[in-house]
Amino acid sequence: MKKLMIIASLIMLFSCKKEEKISENKVTTDSLQIVNDSVNVPETLNQINLETFDFPAEVNGCSCYFSKTKEDFHDQKYVYIDDYGNSAFLKIDGKNVKIKMEEGDFDPENFSKTIKNDEFSVTIKGKKIKGLQEVMMFEGTMTVENKKGEKTVTPIYGECGC
Repeated sequence: MKKLMIIASLIMLFSCKKEEKISENKVTTDSLQIVNDSVNVPETLNQINLETFDFPAEVNGCSCYFSKTKEDFHDQKYVYIDDYGNSAFLKIDGKNVKIKMEEGDFDPENFSKTIKNDEFSVTIKGKKIKGLQEVMMFEGTMTVENKKGEKTVTPIYGECGC
């Protein structure tokens, strides 16, 4: 009887290890497992380098201008400026970028717009946080994507007005 118990114990011991080995090699589609695996894989993002710049000479009168933060806005470090419907300006990787705008690209009440040229697509989504006489303050996000598929998303804070 004692011999039978030892044999049964050994069979259970070896069968558990064998199952464990099989499950290590088994491909699983369990979403929890996938999430845990993806945490350990470093994410590579191709980011577009948005730089700050001063008002272009072409922009006179009514305009929208945005910075990454409220502090940058007060320090006049802008990442986006437009002239209410003709052209938008950005500085990307040391180059000044001008994107033509169409009439109707700007709607101050529903502040969401996408403008494009041959190289870049810029999408701005924001909400009005304060309205003064001829000036409206906004905050939101700006997504800039190039034709290679590289993109960056940045918070924005700024105003549109005359």
